[in-house]
Amino acid sequence: MSSQPLVVIDGIKIDVRLTRAKRLAIVDTATFDIHLGEIIGLIGESGSGKTMLCRSLVGTLHRRGAYIAAGQLTFDGIDLVAAKGNAWTEIRGKRIGYVPQSALAGPNPVMTIGAQLVEAIMQDKSFPKDKVNERAIELLNIVQIRRPEVVMHQYQHELSGGMKQRVMIACAIAQRPQLIVADEPTTGLDVTVQAEIMRLLLDIRSEFNTSIILVSHDLPLVNQICDNIVVMHAGSTVERIASKQITDAKHPYTRALYNSRIDLVEPKGQLTTINGQAPTVGNWPAGCRFADRCDFVQEACRVPQTMPILPTGPGQFSTCLRYNELDK
Repeated sequence: MSSQPLVVIDGIKIDVRLTRAKRLAIVDTATFDIHLGEIIGLIGESGSGKTMLCRSLVGTLHRRGAYIAAGQLTFDGIDLVAAKGNAWTEIRGKRIGYVPQSALAGPNPVMTIGAQLVEAIMQDKSFPKDKVNERAIELLNIVQIRRPEVVMHQYQHELSGGMKQRVMIACAIAQRPQLIVADEPTTGLDVTVQAEIMRLLLDIRSEFNTSIILVSHDLPLVNQICDNIVVMHAGSTVERIASKQITDAKHPYTRALYNSRIDLVEPKGQLTTINGQAPTVGNWPAGCRFADRCDFVQEACRVPQTMPILPTGPGQFSTCLRYNELDK
């Protein structure tokens, strides 16, 4: 991996417009970076801000009435906070590919698969028109779809869930992007197909040195394929940790998430759950937002403050004030 990060996310705050004057913060103080060729797993409970953070990376926040209110977001040195329509035309789809959360329904139902791939390919105006169909078939081969010449003429309702997902990935890599943002790409797929999709993403990373952000609630899956894991809670990043070190997490929330994995439960054993409920979006308590659910909480954790980003190792951090006491 390159020594210089491809993506820098520093203190990003994302607000949603509720009325002309009223705003609701849905992401606050999100901070981490991504290097070329790195796979980052982005995890956290529903409502923690993962999807909106992903949307900020592909410039589609406005479709949800949201915008970046503060912080720094750069991609390969480009300021994405200040980027306007023309700049996004050269970035979205070309340099940053996106596999959306609704990928199973993603292919356009009134267009053939071939037509959708052609549309993705032709975002590059300089691409030779007589090579477009050849490139579309090449993409279907890359995502390991059998009989690509037949699939080119099919519609989304004629494909299985796994094939639809592969088509969405093919569209995402059509311009050979440096970064793929995959927002829960295995949702709704059976275990076997999930494994195939993950192998496919690993193959794409290996062949093209593509960076990948993988959003998922499947912690064993994230732990298995990601280089590093970024944990979000209540609109904030609370930890970045190497995947292989997840059992030695330096934030109580990360530990609680890991311990709640269903695959860790003995047959007929008791499932471990996280205490309480996550704070309401935008109505976050002062101090540590996990304090009311934490087994390690002390009064210092509740003091109104912006939780500091505390280095815990090379490229790693935690926002827990007591991270170095968790194993005592």
